[in-house]
Amino acid sequence: MDQRRAGWEGEFPGDGPPGAGLGAEGREISLREGMDAPGAGSIASDSATEGAEPAAPAAAGGAGASRFRAEALGGGPAPRGDSTPEAPPPAPGRPQTASPVVGHAPRASFAWGTPGARAGSTSLQGRGLAHRRNLSRAEMRRSQSSQELRGALGADGLPRVKVAICAMSKKSQSKPMRAILERLRATGEFEIEVFSDDLILGQPQEAWPECDCLVSFFSSGFPLAKAVAYAARVRPYLINDLAVQADLLDRRRVYRRLAEVGIPVPKHIVVSRDGLAPGEDPPGFVEEEDFVELGGQRILKPFVEKPVSGEDHNIHIYYPHSMGGGVKKLFRKIANKSAEFDADHPGTVRRDGSYIYEAFMTTGGTDVKVYTVGPRYAHAEARKSPVVDGKVLRTAEGKEVRFPVLLSPSEKEIARIVSLAFQQKVCGFDLLRSDKGRSYVCDVNGWSFVKSSTKYYDDCAGILR
Repeated sequence: MDQRRAGWEGEFPGDGPPGAGLGAEGREISLREGMDAPGAGSIASDSATEGAEPAAPAAAGGAGASRFRAEALGGGPAPRGDSTPEAPPPAPGRPQTASPVVGHAPRASFAWGTPGARAGSTSLQGRGLAHRRNLSRAEMRRSQSSQELRGALGADGLPRVKVAICAMSKKSQSKPMRAILERLRATGEFEIEVFSDDLILGQPQEAWPECDCLVSFFSSGFPLAKAVAYAARVRPYLINDLAVQADLLDRRRVYRRLAEVGIPVPKHIVVSRDGLAPGEDPPGFVEEEDFVELGGQRILKPFVEKPVSGEDHNIHIYYPHSMGGGVKKLFRKIANKSAEFDADHPGTVRRDGSYIYEAFMTTGGTDVKVYTVGPRYAHAEARKSPVVDGKVLRTAEGKEVRFPVLLSPSEKEIARIVSLAFQQKVCGFDLLRSDKGRSYVCDVNGWSFVKSSTKYYDDCAGILR
């Protein structure tokens, strides 16, 4: 059976918060059990995808399944009761198909309050078709000629799903994005429209073209509030939740959410100066020569000082006098430089805003970046940490040197929960592997792509489809 027509492709194995799902027999399974199952696991660079999609359950689904099947195939809501719904009438010029097969119950999907999210498949094709089939087929049958109808249908005779890419052109026209969109277009199942910067910035959201599925994410200069309003009005299926992306811009909210879902984060304190006079400390904050303290919780040097804004990458590391003192200043890469050491810095913390202070962790000189595509796929790469010497290692082609790494079972579980907790299917986050054998999440970046990996482009397009 065509899995896409049956409504199985890309659905989550359960309905509820991270940590539990439903197996094929209807029993609850834990994240750990799912991760330890044969074929489950992360991929590293160009290795295999993280586990295959499970086969559809064979148990009869009853009237609920009948209604789901009828709606998924475009026939509209089925009548209640045990009666089998009639097959939808064929579209003009399209041969009669068999009646829907009743008796396979769809797996439930996680519902996280995403604007426009509905029960059913989490893929572009599965969710988009369910979203627009009832209206589109009826309209096409009434108003379009057979020739026009054939142009509006994909190779499988089903309506194409209209996908909108709403992001700043620097991101929407990037090599990874273009590579993935080319693969989606090649299926013949999608109509993809990329919004221009002039449209996004210069036109009200009411003038933006409507879509079935929306790929939209924040970057510098992007009007996130306008995109949220568009999604609330049009109610498309969202690949990445837009409202939650506002939380990703504040590291305080990110750490709070990570703690709520049980993800390990470095020991830290949050010094918020919102509403305070410039240079004023909040009550209970103490700074001494070799530590800072808030509310009785002390962070010893060396510690990391992070601005609470997720867009501010000017991070400082303060060293104690026993290590010679001084401050290492990290920043976005400039040519081949990403950090510099200030030996003459007095060692006093910044007081021009709100900051997070967290214990410095030794990680063997590497940082690990994890890229998810949904909760079942994770690609991990490591690079030389800027803390080592601030010099960026580059290949002969000028790209930063990165190498694939394998994730442990606990790190796979972390990747799964991060994707679900922040409602970001395509997501990147930073992982610290401490020398004590435990991994911690120190930042969640939202929409992130692996660069220069054909295998990743294939996998990402296949999962999104």
